[in-house]
This record gives sequence, structure tokens and C-alpha cells, in this order.
Amino acid sequence: MKRLTSLALGAALSVVAATSAHAGGRLETVKILGPSAVAGFDLVQPIGIFWDDRCSTVSYTIDTAVAPRAAGGGTIPIANVANEIRAALASWTNVPTSAITMEVGQVRAIGNGTRLFDFINEVTFETAPGFGALASSPSTSLNADTTFTTGLDVDGDGDSDVYDPAAEGRNTCFDADRDGDIEFPAGFYRAGTILDNDVQFGQTVIWETTPTNTAAADIQAVAVHEFGHSHGLSHVLLNVVSEVDGNGSTMFPFIDTNDSASEIGNRTLHTDDIAWSSFLYPEGSARSGPRALQRGDVRFDREFAVVSGTVTGPDGLPVLGANVFATSTRGGNEREEYDDDGRRDEDGEHGRPAFVPQIVSDAFSGTTNLLSRQTDGALFISADNAVSLINGDFELPVPRGTLYRLGLQATDGRPVTTGSISLTAQIGGVLGQLAFSEENLNLFETSREVRPFASRRVPGGLGISRRNINFLVNSDIQLRNAGVVTNAGTGAVIGQQNVIYAERFANASVLAQLQAGATLTTALWDTTVQDATINPTFQRAAIVLGRLGAGGTTADVQLTNTLVERLNFVGQDGDLTPLALSLVDRYKVRAALEADPTLDLFLVLEQPNTFVTGPSGIPPLLAVQATAPNASTRQSFLSLNGSPFNVQTALNWAVELRFTPAAP
Repeated sequence: MKRLTSLALGAALSVVAATSAHAGGRLETVKILGPSAVAGFDLVQPIGIFWDDRCSTVSYTIDTAVAPRAAGGGTIPIANVANEIRAALASWTNVPTSAITMEVGQVRAIGNGTRLFDFINEVTFETAPGFGALASSPSTSLNADTTFTTGLDVDGDGDSDVYDPAAEGRNTCFDADRDGDIEFPAGFYRAGTILDNDVQFGQTVIWETTPTNTAAADIQAVAVHEFGHSHGLSHVLLNVVSEVDGNGSTMFPFIDTNDSASEIGNRTLHTDDIAWSSFLYPEGSARSGPRALQRGDVRFDREFAVVSGTVTGPDGLPVLGANVFATSTRGGNEREEYDDDGRRDEDGEHGRPAFVPQIVSDAFSGTTNLLSRQTDGALFISADNAVSLINGDFELPVPRGTLYRLGLQATDGRPVTTGSISLTAQIGGVLGQLAFSEENLNLFETSREVRPFASRRVPGGLGISRRNINFLVNSDIQLRNAGVVTNAGTGAVIGQQNVIYAERFANASVLAQLQAGATLTTALWDTTVQDATINPTFQRAAIVLGRLGAGGTTADVQLTNTLVERLNFVGQDGDLTPLALSLVDRYKVRAALEADPTLDLFLVLEQPNTFVTGPSGIPPLLAVQATAPNASTRQSFLSLNGSPFNVQTALNWAVELRFTPAAP
């Protein structure tokens, strides 16, 4: 049926040794709006998928046809599997502000070989050959507003899928004819309504029920993630909660199966997961039905507020797929001081207690329309911005009762690609909208901010929605020697002491920007770790003056004055970490470079000799482009064990300088 579309995009969980950053939102299908102005094409709009209130108790059948593989060559008993699945479902069902209920209805053999649209919500360890993810959660949903009439055979199997509510005396989705599949009550259903969801776990994966520091994957940890997709949540970018907590959202698309702490953390919902489940199915938002308050429920607007606004690019066009995230700054009426870079003040002025900001939720921006070819449903982007760029709007649920600093970052593949998020984000990427720098919401948003990490606080009080919280993406100029990131760190640093990375930016290239009126705002290092629950923490990040030795070549780089530094530098995991420059910092850089043209700027990152690690034992790492640069771009240097700096001839460190250009 043309009104149905099978959705698997962004709904697979992959295994990775490490990666990371922030995000939140909804899985998408497309709603058919009608014929477009282009002959042979329909106009369609990506929209979120969801369970109708009549089907908000979602019943799953656990397929016993294939038992999951266990370490040592055996299998895990289905009874144990069922316990893990029930625990995973309970993680979502027990959210007091969310009205969705997820449960196991049956445990029986199905064995259909592939997931089918058959009105059976199936949990299975039977997957097709070549299935490459740990697990996935494909849904079939409506892509047009539809009225189901009694007796309608929606899936074409010869069996009615729609019953008469008056005849049955109920108006909920259930197995009305007792033949093992779910029937829907007759009535009207909106586009985006989920009709069928299957959760499939990799048949060739080694599974476990107690997390270990091995390659075996924990069933419950993976299942909690997949059931988030099952009720409509997308992947997110949030894989690090705070400077002191390396855990992230359950809906981050990668899990470190070699880190038991990561798997245990994935079993527990993060605030971001809870906020979005509650936003989709808000308790207390109706007087009757599943959203009406019952014993143990809590009203959504008692616990959450909704911040909404729009993201606009420096070209004045709405941005698709930008990631907006909220960081708590403090509860109550206490003030928290921040430096220019948005990090907390470390000096404890006036005896205020220490408080570590924490990312609590995030969202993606934008609404787009696409063209769907009527012959085969293939999707195309319209060249007309009025068609493809509808708005840059976002809605962000946040816990009430504190102040938030809002941040904005591009969904640029570090740490998650647009293909793992949504159709809308993919369109933003294709249109080149997602190459901007991270920034905070300023008091006065402009496209030429010279303090992009100065921040305006947004209250999340008493369930009151905050509207018109609008971002204007900062225009910037990037100086970077490395190309696309291909690796993390270098084997030379494992087991070494006094490891120092340095990246050279020539005096003339920096001054050319400054003298043209640009403002140097930020230095950035692309950092990562091997263990998912550990933050990449470095001894020092600094901007240092230096010069090449005689002949301007190899091992005798001389570093002189430190202009800017941060000790105990906590990096982002798999993304660029900014060090923001103050007005004084910028003055010092320009004055020093103008005073001595033989001096260059070096971005320096020092690894600690003693570091926190997970099971891998590997230190925090710097991302690299591991392809041989030509002689003119050999600007990356490495010092080990106190040795002179050696130029790296087979790689470039992924670090950069960012400038805000002068007004035209």
C-alpha cells in the first residue's frame, strides 16, 4: 500500500570501541502532502513516528525459533532472554511522566526468516545473512492520514486487521480474533502512526546477560536502546554527560561492548531519554485514556518545561539538522559564574559550592519538504528553497526548576553522521548547512559573534514553555592543516611518558586573518578515548609561541611563551573541544605575532602520565588524518619522553583555529 512505509533509518545499534558528543528527537517517516508542482512527483514531508493512544500499550511476542549465541559455543535459554527483554521494556514503561506501556504478550516460535509487516510486534534473534548491526528496530507506519474501516485487511494476508469497537466493547489495539496478531479499532489515524514494530538482534553476535569486559554484547543494554526506537525516538549525539561523567544517553548509536560499565550505563535511561519519551507521550495531557493520570503517574508539565525556537544560518535560511542541547547550570536561585568559554569558574569565589554542569537533553532543528517520484517512491531534494527549507524550528524538553545554558552544534559526523539521525538531518547535510562551529546561545544572537561561548541562561521553571529561543549560526573562518579524520591518536603514544602534541600555524596565515579584520575566537582539539565511559582528560591544552629550527624542518621546534592555557583539559569524546579566547588573549596573540614575524602559533596538547582508563588501558587520544601530507602541510609535531619535537610525515593532528570574519 502506498500509504505505508517501512522505516529502518537511524534505528540500528552498532558496536564500536569508542567515539562521542550531544542530541535528541524522533524517528521519521514521510507524510504525503499531495501532487507537487513537478509533474510525476508528490510533495512529502518527514514527520515523527508514534503509537496512537489506542495502541499505547505495545505488546511484543518473543520469537523462540532461534536462541541467542553465548560465549563458549552454547546458547542462552529463552527464559533468561525473556527476563532481559521484560527488564528492558520496564525501563521505558516505568517512566512516571510517559504514558506508553511496553510489555511481553507471548513467548512462542515464529521463525519467519525476515521481519514482516504482519501486525505482530516481534522480538527475535533470527536475522537475514549479512545483517551487520548488533540490533535494529524497523517500524511500519502510515504516511497519510487514514481512516480504518471494520474488516479492512491492511497487510494483505487475507485476515482482517481492523475490528468494530462497538461490537467488542473496547477501543484499544489487541488480538481481537485471537489468532496471534494485533487488530486495530476502526477509526481515524494520523500519518506517522506506527502499525508494526519488530526488534531484531544479530544472529551471529555473541550475547550475554551479565555485562563483561569482552566483545559479547549485553542483551538488556542493547534492548533498552532498541525499544527507545520502538516507540519513536531517534539516535542522539549525547555520549558524555559532563566533565566528570563519561556516560551518555541510551539512544547514542554506539555501545562499547568491551566496557561493562558502558553496558551497565546503557541499561539505565538518561534524562534525555526520559524527557523525550515523556514529550512524545505526556502523562496528564488528557482527562481520559492512557494519558490520564493514574496511580503512580506524574504530570509531564510538573516535571518538564519545553524550550522552543528556531535555528537560522548566516545566509538567513533555516537550518535543517542542527543539534540544540541544554546544559544545567544550577538549581534554585544560586548563581554560577562562567568563564568566556562557558566552562564553570574553578576558583570557588564567595564560597559557592562546586557544581559541575550536565547536559540534560537535546533536539534537532528543522522542517523540510521533499519530492517523491510517483513511480517508485524515490526521494529527491527540491532546488527551490521555499520547498526544501520550511523552517529551522526545534522543541527541547528540559527538567523544570533550574537554569540552562543552550548550545548549538552541527550534526557533522563527529561523533554521529546525519544518516544515523533522520531524513531532515540528512537533507541539511546534503545542502551544506552542517559545517558550522559549536556555540552557546548569546544574549544578543548575531552571525558575527566574537564571544561564541558567552551564554545567556534560559529558565526551565514550573512547566512553562519558553518560546522564541532563537539561534543565529555564527559565521566563521577555519584554519586547519588536517583533512577528514581517519584515526585516533598514534601507536607511538601508548606506554610513553611526557607525550606532547603540537600543531603549527604559520605567523603569516594567522596575521592575514587578523589584519583583514577577523577575530580569533577559539582553538580546538579533536579528542577521543578508547573506553566509552571515560572522558578524554589531558594535562594541559595551550596556545604557545614557537618557531622552527634552522632550515625550518624537523626535530628542533622551539616553543617559547605560553599565551593561553587550560590545565586539566577535559575533551569531548570523538569531537572538537573548544578553548575560547578572551579579549586579553586575542590581544596577546596579535601583538606577539606582529612583534616578531619569525614566531608562529602552536596548539599544544599534553597527555597526562597518570590517567583514568577503562578496560583498554589506553590513554586519551587526539584524532588524526592518517594520510601522508605533502611537504607544505607537515605541520604536526610530537615529543615523547622529553625528546625534541619530531615532524609527523604520515599524519596531521586534527586541530584548528576559528575566526569570526569582519562585517562586510
